[in-house]
Amino acid sequence: MPTSELARMPKLALSGGGRRLDATLRRDQVPGQRAAAAIESAALATHVALSHTAMLSGAEGRALQYAPLGDARYKAIVDTFAGVCCEKIAALGRQ
Repeated sequence: MPTSELARMPKLALSGGGRRLDATLRRDQVPGQRAAAAIESAALATHVALSHTAMLSGAEGRALQYAPLGDARYKAIVDTFAGVCCEKIAALGRQ
């Protein structure tokens, strides 16, 4: 069927029961959509946290090579960052 004929075809209207069913289906999908969005959000936050923690851990190792006396401070900084990440990710699960 040519596109021009499709454009002229009347739109199919849902009956009252069909509209109610459509609304019910859309409403019933909302919890799943919210759960999926929360999972995606947690996965993204976790990925970012892991990536940045790995980057900072590498920087910590390099800093130890040229300034070993800062060992405790470097560890505290990276551990604090990792702790903040853990708190943020855990908070996503409580929302």
